[in-house]
Amino acid sequence: MTKLFCGAARRCVTPPLGLNIPQCMSFNPATGVKDELYTHAVALEAAGKCVILISIDTGGLGAAFTKRVREALQRELGIDPAGVMVSAIHIHTGGPQLMEVFWGQGEDKGVTDLFFRETVAAAVEAYRSRVPVTARYGAVEDRRFGFCRNYRMRDGSIKMNPGRARAAEIVGPVSEIDHTLSTLRFDDAAGKPVAEIVNYACHPDTVGGTKYCADFPGALRRRLREAYGEAHTVLFLNGFSGNVNHIDFTRYTDPDFGYTKDHYEVMGRALGESVLALHREGLREVATPTVAFASRRFRAPRRQPSATEVENAERTLADEAAGGVSKRMAQEVLRLHRHPRRTELVEIQVLRVGDLYVVGFPGEPFADIGLRLRERVAPRQLVLSELAGNELGYFATEPAYSAGVYEAVLPSDPFELPVIERMIDVAEELILRAEKQ
Repeated sequence: MTKLFCGAARRCVTPPLGLNIPQCMSFNPATGVKDELYTHAVALEAAGKCVILISIDTGGLGAAFTKRVREALQRELGIDPAGVMVSAIHIHTGGPQLMEVFWGQGEDKGVTDLFFRETVAAAVEAYRSRVPVTARYGAVEDRRFGFCRNYRMRDGSIKMNPGRARAAEIVGPVSEIDHTLSTLRFDDAAGKPVAEIVNYACHPDTVGGTKYCADFPGALRRRLREAYGEAHTVLFLNGFSGNVNHIDFTRYTDPDFGYTKDHYEVMGRALGESVLALHREGLREVATPTVAFASRRFRAPRRQPSATEVENAERTLADEAAGGVSKRMAQEVLRLHRHPRRTELVEIQVLRVGDLYVVGFPGEPFADIGLRLRERVAPRQLVLSELAGNELGYFATEPAYSAGVYEAVLPSDPFELPVIERMIDVAEELILRAEKQ
């Protein structure tokens, strides 16, 4: 009988103080540490085929970083690069992003080298610590903490994060979101958890400030380690959350309502309790300990700045009253105008573990894209990871796309709408391919 093997590890990657926390695209030098940042790795093997999942406490990562990690693991362990998924959890209180250019902000090579070194070390340790395991899975809908951040207003407009002042004008959210909270746990022969992969979709942007913090995923992981010990590795994958955050703006009609400064702890620990409740209720054993992978790359045409967008960008940069985010976006529009990028390489990746499929998209898809994919391949169970392998920007859907909200305009979303359908088609194709392996 085929056996499933699992190994797991984590390494601290908290950068030095004084480096940039690129929240809201402005320069914010780090002044302290709320909690340490980590890179986590889980290696899975069955019948001689291996996959490695990596989750990194960072805002984003680029294709060059992913390629570097994959090539190192291929040299060190002989792992097929297509079987290595490298994902960012998209915290907004991490250090410099692992990209050559993030909207005009250059790469910090020292930070990139630190994350690369520790990420590879964690993956190698995970691979070399494999033991026979049983995989168990559970999922629940948790509607307490994730909300669509684009709202239809009484005047017919669509606003992102409309704020307290306009809360009474909200008609409702414009899109359905994915409330799935799932866990895939691996138990050794004695029944002791070796590691687990937790999946939930929400922007980890609940903290703010200038201290490094892993946001609610860090608090969730701590709660589970309290239950199972410090050696318990919890790899968090952020789901498709391009249009999801932790704020329910409809509640701001109550003048006394507000979110506390420790909301990330409240949220993370509560989600951790929900995972522990799934454990107590009994996780189902994953059928057939099979490991497989499939990936595909394709070239997608990029949107080009229009004459109007270029004119508006120039006007914004000349306006002394314009905000920092507006100026940063204007600078990027002009950079794209002067140095056109006609196409982008898009990679969709699927890792199979028994009858579960981990699907990675290289950017920040809106939540309803994940819902469409789930429906397309039902009853198969999916674990969805955004920012897998690359940060290509948002993938916005209607009606927010036509409304021109922040996530839908250049440079936030560099693609036309048809790319979304193609990505869903490719993901379905890869799931069916992995299913046959």
